[in-house]
Amino acid sequence: MPSGPSAIPDEVAELRRILPRVEIASATDAFVSGSYQRTPHTKIRMILTFPDGYPTRPLIVDVQSCSVVPPGLKKKLEKDLGKVASDVAGNSDSSDSQVCAVFSGLVSFVDSNKFVPCWRELKQSIDIVNEQGGKVAINEGRGKINITLTSQKYFYKFSIVVDDGYPTTLDNINYGKACRLKMESTNFPPKIEKLLTSQAMELIKRMQDGMPTEDALKMSNPVRLPKELRDEQSKDNVPTVRLTQDALKGLKHDVETLNLVRDLRDVDAATKRGDARVKTHDKKERRDARRTIGKITRHELDDDRARDENEKQWQLEEKARIAGYNFNEFDGSNPQPSLLAVITFLTNEVKRLTSVKCPICSKLALPAEPNDLKALYLSHSDAKTEKEKQARRMAKLQRPERVYCGCWYHHKCLDRFITEPPFGAECATDGCSRRVYHGDWPADIKELERAWAGKQARVREIEDAGMFL
Repeated sequence: MPSGPSAIPDEVAELRRILPRVEIASATDAFVSGSYQRTPHTKIRMILTFPDGYPTRPLIVDVQSCSVVPPGLKKKLEKDLGKVASDVAGNSDSSDSQVCAVFSGLVSFVDSNKFVPCWRELKQSIDIVNEQGGKVAINEGRGKINITLTSQKYFYKFSIVVDDGYPTTLDNINYGKACRLKMESTNFPPKIEKLLTSQAMELIKRMQDGMPTEDALKMSNPVRLPKELRDEQSKDNVPTVRLTQDALKGLKHDVETLNLVRDLRDVDAATKRGDARVKTHDKKERRDARRTIGKITRHELDDDRARDENEKQWQLEEKARIAGYNFNEFDGSNPQPSLLAVITFLTNEVKRLTSVKCPICSKLALPAEPNDLKALYLSHSDAKTEKEKQARRMAKLQRPERVYCGCWYHHKCLDRFITEPPFGAECATDGCSRRVYHGDWPADIKELERAWAGKQARVREIEDAGMFL
């Protein structure tokens, strides 16, 4: 084992040779400061202080707190790496360097634990799932989390594998999958399961783009607006032409240029009064005028192309801004951590689904028994006899339907709410107050009014016919 301050430079030199990827910030006879990273989002800084009596006494390990190292991880690393230093210091027969041994421990931890960039999120996620009565199993080496969420008699089991480049991805081919989510099993019907899983996956992608959690949740809504509303929104999102100071200056410049070109053309075309065959200006003046017109034309064309490019770029950015999605801001250059967000979303949604009520009839949107819910989603192939077909039609009326605002209705309740007056009403759920949209029903109020009027006319016809019988 090296002894005395004179051996410290040798230990630092050995560290540089054995672990070249460790970045040494500074090294003195009092301390060594360095850091190691597997990716830019896993960088951990550490200061090793040499105590009096070193190397027979262990190094003092100080792991620097930062966004990667929360207090819990700092405490764990200082304890584990401090033990490494103590073991080396206590072994008089060992020739190992405490500095190399401690930094080797740090490198091993960062390289083998895929949860380093999301350590704080992982601990918070575990707490959230446990509070809701779920189960969590983690594999630090593979960066995999297995979670089972339960709510009354329903369950949703899924796994998440954290990408090595989290909160982004190392490979472009996996872009949008900083957390690779996979639904393992559930007793929710496929239609409801797809709503949950697809929104969770889209949430991860939006946050890798750089969106904050709240905005990403809104943009990941799996229930789309009706096509006619999307088309109308697209038309509304087309920005108008700008009338800026630069545009006004450009118009003034264009007028001056046109006047100059007109004067030059007059120089080239002017003839003497009384004899159209004789030019007013000599050959050299006319030639210079034509050349000047050519130069002005080329220069103006270049300027126009540059202005058009700038205007097109502004049009794209403005359209994106109006739509609520800024390409420049959410281009993936500032990815947001998504692990906690996606686990929180799924945990809350699974819990909410079993208690949410239809705002029309005030009954639970989902039946208490999973088998009863499954029976509401019978397919055409399951109904063979007329009796089974009738049972399927009746079951469909009780199906839970999620609308654009995120609230849940029974199918028959939603049908009555949308297709009967007042048309275009706000959501009946307390605190929502947004208009109800669903892709299976028209969004055009006039179309709904015509359908209602036609229905009432048929009712009157039947009543009138009954009076004659």
